[in-house]
Amino acid sequence: MTVIETSVLRAFEPVTLNLYRDIHKGIRGELFALTTAAGCLDPADRAGRADLARHVGSVVDMLVGHAEHEDAVIQPVLETYLPQLAETVAVDHPALEARIEEIAELATRAVDAPAFAQRDDVNRVYVELASFTSAYLAHQDFEERDIMPTLDRTVGFDEVLRIHHTIVGSLTPEEMATSLPMMMRAMNIEDRVELLGGMQQGAPAEVFTQVFGLVRSSLAPCEGDALAKRLGIA
Repeated sequence: MTVIETSVLRAFEPVTLNLYRDIHKGIRGELFALTTAAGCLDPADRAGRADLARHVGSVVDMLVGHAEHEDAVIQPVLETYLPQLAETVAVDHPALEARIEEIAELATRAVDAPAFAQRDDVNRVYVELASFTSAYLAHQDFEERDIMPTLDRTVGFDEVLRIHHTIVGSLTPEEMATSLPMMMRAMNIEDRVELLGGMQQGAPAEVFTQVFGLVRSSLAPCEGDALAKRLGIA
């Protein structure tokens, strides 16, 4: 028996407006960065272990907040029109939240671990993060590959657009300041132009200037320059 799925690639159906694409890219990038940081951390470095624990804690907050927005806005629509898909989400979200919170506890305990246990404790955090990331990626794949196309076909573009605007409108300034740079770092230039172009057209000029400044500070200089040129503000 193997735990590796051996079937051919599953079908993937593009949609006009993907509720999950941009934020999921950001979350994937953050989980990869966190797991990599845990894997290369010097186990004897207490400050490094403390930084890792803080990083895990920030990811817990981000993932819990992301799930709360999905549960508040997307889940009621799924429960109405696609109850079987809604049931899977209702099981996945709390299970994933409980798992990452357990990892946060492991990371916190590792901060003051005795010298003889530091290497094993840090490696345990790393292995658990890698395993969690695998599970979380599978959940994201379910949302993007199964939920999103089915939702689009079932309720139509206008309702998907309403959901999108409701989610964006529910973000606090603090959440926006955290999630936007995280997403931008993981997105390609077409994604960035599409997202910021909409803001550029709809937001007051001074607001967009602040947003673009935040985005540009999170990108490499060449990426920021290319984005500014594509948006006509170079």
